[in-house]
Amino acid sequence: MQINFYALNLNCRQSQETIDLAHQVIFFHGKVSSGKSSIARLINFCLGGSLERTIAIQKEVISVSLELAIGRYRVLLERNAASSSVVTATCMDDRGQSFTLNVPVNAGTQPVFADKVYSLSDLIFYLLDINVLRIPAKKNEQENAAMVRLTLKNFMWYCYLDQSKLDNSFFRHEDGTKTKSSKEILKYIFQYSTQKLYELQEKLQKKKKERFSKQMTAEGLRDFLKRFKFSSEEEIDFLESNTKTKLEKAKLEKKQIEAGYTSSTHTVDQLRDEIRMIISDLIILEQGIIDIEKRIEQQDSLKSELVSSKFKVAKNQTVANVFHGIAFINCPDCGTNIAKRKIPEDSCKLCLSPIGRDKPEINEQSEVIQIDLSERIRELEASIDLHKKALNKSKKEFSAKQKLRHELDQKLQHDLKQYESIFLSNVRAIDNSVSTLSERLKSIHRMKVMPREIKKLENEAIDLIKEEKDLKRKINEETANFVRGEQLIEELEITFLEILNEVGMPGISKKDKVSINRSNWDVNILPAGEDYLRWNFYNAGSGGKKTLFNSCFLLAIHIVAAKNDLPLPTFIIIDTPMKNIDKEVNTDIFKSFFDYLYKIASTILDKTQIIIVDNNYIPPGTNVKIDFMHRYMESGNAQNPPLIPYYEGP
Repeated sequence: MQINFYALNLNCRQSQETIDLAHQVIFFHGKVSSGKSSIARLINFCLGGSLERTIAIQKEVISVSLELAIGRYRVLLERNAASSSVVTATCMDDRGQSFTLNVPVNAGTQPVFADKVYSLSDLIFYLLDINVLRIPAKKNEQENAAMVRLTLKNFMWYCYLDQSKLDNSFFRHEDGTKTKSSKEILKYIFQYSTQKLYELQEKLQKKKKERFSKQMTAEGLRDFLKRFKFSSEEEIDFLESNTKTKLEKAKLEKKQIEAGYTSSTHTVDQLRDEIRMIISDLIILEQGIIDIEKRIEQQDSLKSELVSSKFKVAKNQTVANVFHGIAFINCPDCGTNIAKRKIPEDSCKLCLSPIGRDKPEINEQSEVIQIDLSERIRELEASIDLHKKALNKSKKEFSAKQKLRHELDQKLQHDLKQYESIFLSNVRAIDNSVSTLSERLKSIHRMKVMPREIKKLENEAIDLIKEEKDLKRKINEETANFVRGEQLIEELEITFLEILNEVGMPGISKKDKVSINRSNWDVNILPAGEDYLRWNFYNAGSGGKKTLFNSCFLLAIHIVAAKNDLPLPTFIIIDTPMKNIDKEVNTDIFKSFFDYLYKIASTILDKTQIIIVDNNYIPPGTNVKIDFMHRYMESGNAQNPPLIPYYEGP
């Protein structure tokens, strides 16, 4: 995993600071509170780790970015210092093609790039052309154990030794929440486990989960069907045939009832005909009554007019008799004096109308008119009387037929109600039966496919068992290939012992033996090869021995990885490898450790970038040829400024 750093950039409130990292070995040293450890923590922060927020970082640092090479890509990682959960990554490959994206530190539910990048760690693996590693979440391989992803943070346990945990933690092995993943990383690095094995184990877990689901579904469905006698196709076929027979019988019975209703209802048809005839007569009678009433009304009106005329004739005769022979002096209408007018002979003195001497008398004419009007009135009265008699007769006949119709209607309703209540009751019962049997038959048709589906699920479960056996065989074959892994672990044991002797670890001799437990990965020292005298990190005694133990074991891991091209990031960050060791008292240990570090950096680890943070500085010898840079840091020293030059505070 070729990863190398170029520069760390800090965007502070009052300045822009750049820390040069473009060297193979970099040594940051100086006095306390100058920001040495913060450099290592900020590198880890840009790679997705957490950050110890010192007062200086909280008050002054706005954002931080890391320039580095990942595989064949040049990458810039930018992250807000205020606990941002997103990192902005700008990547450019060796052909000049680039892309930029915001990628979450922790994996989300949706990919953010290339359909397989869910987090910053995934992006780094993608740039390294490495598939994301997954391991079972449980210690024991349960059927439903979920697979969890390993991230770059897991690899960082073997690349970055933090000062705060250097003497009280051994690569997370004692941390219950991280124990399994820390061991799995070691197994993966030293080919005691492979990506192929992880993939096979993940496939096996998926197949087991799928098979278990199908088996439980099939068993549940079969138990459900047994309660309703649907457990086999034969039972369902028998039930289907029986239901069809009952349904056909019910439909036939319904037809018979409907036919019986048609034949039975003809007995009331005669009654209906009588009612229809009566209704027809009532309509005729009603129209006749209306016509007679109109005729009577017309004759009454004419009679009234004749009586009125008779009175007018009598009145005219009376007026003529009263005014006959009167000599008018003045006009009775307007009062004009007419006595002096010249009145023609045989003319009316008032209106000057000629008076015929030979015409019948007015009295005779009036009498004739009176006699004629009286005769006409008597004729009309006789006609009206006849019409009224006819009207009364028609009304009586209409009333009688109306009563008869009402009686026949009641009889018809009674007869129909008595029959239809029985008919409807029978029809409802048979309809319910037909409907129930039809729905039951539909349900049977749906249920008919259930045994087939259950059988299909069971067959699929059997096929999955075969696939599981095949996967287990492949897992066993892959595990059998771990001869190489065993050789690498043995090489790690030998290398670790050599380093301890080279740096002068107290209590170590060449006669001792290092033993790494393959199950729990505890690293034990066997004095003179005696198992009963074994000791390890946890009972090493002093804090200085624990610090040196961890630092040397980290170097051993990287040496074996470099020799055998194992999958491990090509950088080492050790924050205070000489923690708890006094330089003045243990000068030989100081010099031996750093001389050995510089020697392997120029030979075996020449492709590995090493960043050391410590209070005391020991430079490489003149005979060692490496790309080396050191920086002394001290608060208030303008020539050798701290991480944030202008900051003054705790």
